[in-house]
Amino acid sequence: MSIGFTWRSTWLVGVGASVTVAGWAGPVAAAEEGEAKAAAGEEHAGEEHEVGMLGLDLVLGWGKVPFALQNQPVAGVSAVTYSRSDATESNVQSFLVAGSLEVAEHVGIGARLPVTFASFSPDGQESRGTASIGNLELEGEYSAPLARGLKLIAALGVALPTADGQEIPPGLTNQPAGVTDVTAYDRWSLDKAAAYARGYEDNALFEPDRLGLVPKVGLSYRLHGLSIEPHVKVENLIGTTSSLDAGYVGELVASLRVGYWVHRQFEIAVKGWINAGFAGTSDDKTTAVSLEPALVLRFGPVRPYAGVIIPLAGPPSDNGFVGLRVGVAAAL
Repeated sequence: MSIGFTWRSTWLVGVGASVTVAGWAGPVAAAEEGEAKAAAGEEHAGEEHEVGMLGLDLVLGWGKVPFALQNQPVAGVSAVTYSRSDATESNVQSFLVAGSLEVAEHVGIGARLPVTFASFSPDGQESRGTASIGNLELEGEYSAPLARGLKLIAALGVALPTADGQEIPPGLTNQPAGVTDVTAYDRWSLDKAAAYARGYEDNALFEPDRLGLVPKVGLSYRLHGLSIEPHVKVENLIGTTSSLDAGYVGELVASLRVGYWVHRQFEIAVKGWINAGFAGTSDDKTTAVSLEPALVLRFGPVRPYAGVIIPLAGPPSDNGFVGLRVGVAAAL
């Protein structure tokens, strides 16, 4: 998501107005103490300059995903086989480790890396579990002040194809175990579960065998405790292997976050976003809509937060997913 609050990190870590431990959290920021006092009505108080941030974002998700089922033995057949099921219950925990650093005035760099765990519970069978890392995203960001409390933010992210997994063929039926890479299939299901649980906001982090080029642009308005942040990004997901059904998948993601510090230590916020797939297979050309209400606390340079990701339409909603987000970000 991007819960959001007031720092120099608007995209790389994603908690909101200046952090974004779940959506974009970049590195270029504002003054923490100055904004804290502005939220309390003391607008031109002294400012403390932050040069970076670290964050850990966790989303717990529950719902159904495609999965490679081990078929039950039948009379006269002793070989183990696998078939695809598109509605297997899953329980996923995706951690997003992020950091950012200001390298020059208005210019910052950052990185994000997902680490995911999941278990799958097929009907009538023992559950299976797996773990994997996602795609490492590197990002550069530039911010330009436009007016009092308002700035333009532009960034470019590159998601390196470090995620494990192999897509389960849609027509997989009774494939012999000897030619089935169950571990790779399970990790693809894990990546799919993590993307669903996060409401299809950051799919470039969970796409095995794809290089992501992600340009982003947005506005950040923060004054008198109010923050309004519209953002748009395009996820260009380029295949790195010829085995993929689509060599290129394109997604347009637009979001809006609104938050208000009701007290200098307490912010309420809501974020909504839409992911419109415009290139790829028919399964890729879908539209997903999600909403996330959230709470952010402030303890000096540390920001713990919590939110609930509620898919309203598209694949995450169709598969019955819901996500619970908790995390923390700290300014340097």
